[in-house]
Amino acid sequence: MKKVFSILLFLFFGFFTYGQVNNLQLKGIIDFDLVSAGYTGKALHLKVNTNITDLSNYGIGVANNGNGGDGQEYTFPSISVQAGSHILLARDTLAMATYFDNCFSQFDYVLEATNAISQNGNDAIELYKDSMVIETFGDVNVDGTGTAWEYLDSWAYKTGSCSFSFNISDWVFGGVECTIGSLTTQSSSCPYPFCGSSNIENNSNNLSLNLYPNPANEFVNIDIDYLIDNVQIIDALGKEIKYLNIENNRINIKNFKSGVYFLKINSEGKNFYQKFIKN
Repeated sequence: MKKVFSILLFLFFGFFTYGQVNNLQLKGIIDFDLVSAGYTGKALHLKVNTNITDLSNYGIGVANNGNGGDGQEYTFPSISVQAGSHILLARDTLAMATYFDNCFSQFDYVLEATNAISQNGNDAIELYKDSMVIETFGDVNVDGTGTAWEYLDSWAYKTGSCSFSFNISDWVFGGVECTIGSLTTQSSSCPYPFCGSSNIENNSNNLSLNLYPNPANEFVNIDIDYLIDNVQIIDALGKEIKYLNIENNRINIKNFKSGVYFLKINSEGKNFYQKFIKN
């Protein structure tokens, strides 16, 4: 009787979860080979499927060398994120800003995780919610070296469904060591798929926007061919800078902390994006 009950319970939850979508999902596993240092090229790309009021309910674990899951090693900050947003969780945001180049600003949130992101191209990744694994990339009990899901000096990118378990048919891969020697993802033999032209809003319009000096210490000047309707600046944690001192297309950044920022300008119905660095 207990066995029958267990089977019925399994079937019930199986039907209940069928077709369900995680609020947050793994979208890309990144192990770029960067000239700055190999460890600076490690990152995770996540997509938000439904609004999340508190991202700190989620976390990441890296299963190194097939030694099984190590538990949750990184907890996201307590921020709210909107459906459709893309999050880049990077070990070194400045190195990633350089390598992604103009594609970097297409991520809605950029978070720095330092050494909590430690995958080596052969490691499985676990996504947690409330301390429970809700999605896995790879096999936590297998060293990925030589497997179909290896991403050494490369990337894995999810194109399939939001399945909870790992299904390799849901993923495409750049090819092992395909980023070696490249200065940007666009110049590599395997450009990261998210950086395709269809993902960059008004990409051609970016040519009409210039920020100088960049990097800057005190002021950033905006050179644009259109009248500016609205300006937003986002820091590396994905938080909007609420109080901006802007006069004659010149932004006072004296009180900004050193780091990477993203400028979004709305002008005549068009959106323009550019990153800048505060020294």
